[in-house]
Amino acid sequence: MKTTSKIVAIACFLSVAQLAAAHPTSIGYLYDSNGNIVRNSFGECWRTAEWAKDNAVVECDPALFKKGEPPVAEKKSEALAVALRADESFDLGKAELKPDARVRLSQLAKQLQTLSYDMVFITGHADRSGSAAANQLLSERRANAVHNFLVSEGVAADKISSIGKGSSEPVTRSGECEKVKRPQLAACLAPDRRVEIRVPSARSK
Repeated sequence: MKTTSKIVAIACFLSVAQLAAAHPTSIGYLYDSNGNIVRNSFGECWRTAEWAKDNAVVECDPALFKKGEPPVAEKKSEALAVALRADESFDLGKAELKPDARVRLSQLAKQLQTLSYDMVFITGHADRSGSAAANQLLSERRANAVHNFLVSEGVAADKISSIGKGSSEPVTRSGECEKVKRPQLAACLAPDRRVEIRVPSARSK
C-alpha cells in the first residue's frame, strides 16, 4: 500500500512538473488532469480569462505566429498554471477535496517550495446549471478548499488569493449544451466546473 501511494504521488508530481515545462506561458488555456489542453467539440482550445496574445501557444492559435517565429511555449517564461477538474476533485455539488486532488495539491505545494513567487491565484468556477447565487457560493467554497489545503501544506497564506466566479466564465460555448438533457447535461457542462491555480511570476530559487 505504501509503495502504491508513493507511485501515485510521484506520478502527480511529474504531471504538474511536465505541465509547467510543456506550456510554461500557457495560463491562457484550460488543462485536463493529464496536462493536456482541453478542446471543445469543434477541436478548438478552451481559453481562460487570462488568455492574451502574449501567452498564446502555436498549437492552439497558429494564426498569431509569423512564419519562422518560435512558439511562445519555447520562449523563456516564469508562469505556472494548473487546472483541477471539479468532477475529479470534488463530488457533485460539494466542496470537500477528494483524495486524488489532495495528492496533486500536496505535490504542487512541494514544487512551490522550490520556487520564488509573488502570489498564487486560485479561481473557482461552476457550470450554468442551478441558480447564479448557488453557483457563486459553490465556486467560492471550492476555491477556499484549495486555498486552505495549500496553507496546510506550508504555502504562505499571505501569498494566496482565492475568489469564486460562479458560472460567469464558462469554457463551453453558449448554447453548446442547451439541447442536452439530464444526465448527459452534467457531462456536457463538466469542463465549466473547475478550479484554476496560477502563479504568474514563479522563479527557480
